[in-house]
Order: sequence, then C-alpha cells, then structure tokens
Amino acid sequence: MSKLIFFKKIIYNLKKMEENTIYTWKFLDEKQRGAFWYIIAISVMIWLVFWWIFTRQYWLSIVVLLASGLAFYLENNSQKEVEVKVTTLWISIINTFYEYSKINSFSFIYNRENAVYLRLYLNKKWIKVVNLQVDNKICEDLKQILPNFINEEKDGDLTFTEKLISFLKL
Repeated sequence: MSKLIFFKKIIYNLKKMEENTIYTWKFLDEKQRGAFWYIIAISVMIWLVFWWIFTRQYWLSIVVLLASGLAFYLENNSQKEVEVKVTTLWISIINTFYEYSKINSFSFIYNRENAVYLRLYLNKKWIKVVNLQVDNKICEDLKQILPNFINEEKDGDLTFTEKLISFLKL
C-alpha cells in the first residue's frame, strides 16, 4: 500500500511540475563523427597500448583500454535528445532536477556573437558546472526568466580548451 501512495505522490508532483513550467527547449547532444575519426582514435589507442607494453608499463595499457571502452560505452548508451525545462521550482534536464538553491549562478557562453551554452554553476560536490546548448533566441528568452531565480554572472567566451574539444569532436 505504501508503494502505491509513493507513486501517486510522484505522479502528483510531475503534474504540478508541468503546471509550473516556464520555458522548455530541446537540443541534440550527438557528436557528428565520421569513420575517419574512429580510425584515428583506435590507431592512437593501439599505438599507446603497444608503446606501454614495449616500455613495460602494463598498467597504463590496461588503463587506456578501460578508459576507451568506458568512453565508447557511454557514447553509445547516452540519450541523443536532451530536454530542458525551467520551472518555478527547479531546472529539469532529462530526468535530473536541479533546485535553484543548488545552483550558485549562471552565465551564457558565446562563440563570437553566437550563444553556445547556458552554463550553470552548481553547489554539488562532484559536478560543479553543467553546460546546456542554446542559441541566440533561447539565450534572449532565458535572460528574461533566470535572473528572477538565480544570480547571473558575466557572459563569457569559449575557452581554448573548449574550442579544441569542439574541433576534435570529443
């Protein structure tokens, strides 16, 4: 009986969340990598493994194999489309809820004049920053909404590392 009450409360809260939704958007979180990218990545991985076996650093070979296997697994089993909902209580990303009390501030990250990310700075122990893809229209809409709930930091540009990661499609 208690499980039934628990699930009824969850359904009620989800319905309330739908009523409190202020803004929603979706974006594709999928890297456009071709066969050439995978050939290069596998070649680098195999070269590293052989090099570390040759230099008798076997544990590094195991680490490279495990890390590349984990990366491949996560890439193939992640959701392609991400839905973000801004409500009066929290920001929902897929099925994860970030209450406003757990978010320090936000800023928009630009590449030249185009908005690229909404960056949320969190109060969490392990996850400090969440980047959400946006465009200029979404950016302008959120600039009107989010300051009512969270502190806004100065807008920034993509760092060299972020540009490099984007260029390498990592």
